[in-house]
Amino acid sequence: MKITTKNGSDLRPITGDYSTTTLIELSPESKMARIPTNVVFLIDASSSMGGDKWSTVKSAVSEILSSLQDDDRVGVVLFHTSSKEIFPLASLAENRTTMQEKIKELASPSGVTNLEAGLKTAYQVFEKRSDQDRVKRVNHVILLTDGFPTDDQGYRIEETKKYEDIVRRQEHITLTGVGIGSADDYDSNFISKISDLGRGSFYHANNLEKFKEGLQAEIAKLQSSVVGNLVLKFSDLSSRVMRIAKIAPEIVIYDIPGNAKGFELPTGSMTKDMTSFIVQTNSQGSGIAGAEIPLFSLTAIYDQKSSETVIVKIKTTEREADLSQVDPDVFKGIQVLQVHLNGEQIQASLESGDKDKATRLIANTTKIASNLGQTNVTRALTRLATDLSQGKSVADDLATIKDESKKTRLLMK
Repeated sequence: MKITTKNGSDLRPITGDYSTTTLIELSPESKMARIPTNVVFLIDASSSMGGDKWSTVKSAVSEILSSLQDDDRVGVVLFHTSSKEIFPLASLAENRTTMQEKIKELASPSGVTNLEAGLKTAYQVFEKRSDQDRVKRVNHVILLTDGFPTDDQGYRIEETKKYEDIVRRQEHITLTGVGIGSADDYDSNFISKISDLGRGSFYHANNLEKFKEGLQAEIAKLQSSVVGNLVLKFSDLSSRVMRIAKIAPEIVIYDIPGNAKGFELPTGSMTKDMTSFIVQTNSQGSGIAGAEIPLFSLTAIYDQKSSETVIVKIKTTEREADLSQVDPDVFKGIQVLQVHLNGEQIQASLESGDKDKATRLIANTTKIASNLGQTNVTRALTRLATDLSQGKSVADDLATIKDESKKTRLLMK
């Protein structure tokens, strides 16, 4: 695997604190072939999932089983008032037809939304396989839900930390969240948050056709994976890490570990596309012009292999003009990430009642997204501005921006 690094600027002042943005690009070797998948479908079977939603979910999952390969393994878990493993993580070569028949026979949804039980059962499905069964495979959960977590009486649970902690602990099993229906009915903030913690995708499926499209896109991504579990090893840290985010083929923002000297960051699977990250650090000047300051060393660990170790450095300068130079690829990466982050800031501004700030952010973000060629994001932002001015609900607009701004595969080539 080849690692390429670029700093936004290779120069910094000789004294004081200074932030550096580093673009990291990982390119798989041409000989790296597709690897099989262990995937568990975690399906909301609470009462709100009845009718067309339930029939569409059953038919879509059944169709997906036909498109997966014989060496893939699939498990199915339902959650409502309790949770139940419908099918263990089993080979499709031997169980495809049986599994499809079992899915078609699923009883109608009922009960409340006990997501905690569902998550625990889904991860336990992986624990039933040996460690060797999970090596050199993508290990992934796809959560399908139209609501938010509820208690035994069906009342919404506002505090989501316990769900986030369950997902966060599973460092080597990724999770993608699919929100089905209107974002007025489910919590897109919550589903997108646990998708980030699960180092996976987020899809806002506000109609059943989009649900099928999103599920197909997710499976296509899994089928093109060449690395099951990519881990970035940061060592020799002489700077403070402020942010780490994947920016291609999709955006994922990671929790930053607290270890000051070094840490390993599981980032999930890797497809045939180039995978790009942005690392933002803060470092101290040496007081000497022309000195080299190492920021960190980086090694990619993947499927029991390691890449070469790359040392990222920056130089000091006394020339003010040197500091205005910005690498265009790094600048583009920053803008791609900024569009996604601005979507969260727009929502936060609206929730706090600051409509003027939200309007300014919408205008600024629309301009950036348009310059990047993010047509779907630009369209969603324009619709958001219109709905906001007309006093309409903007929940679906905000969820669409979250969804579309994460998709960056074609932007960072």
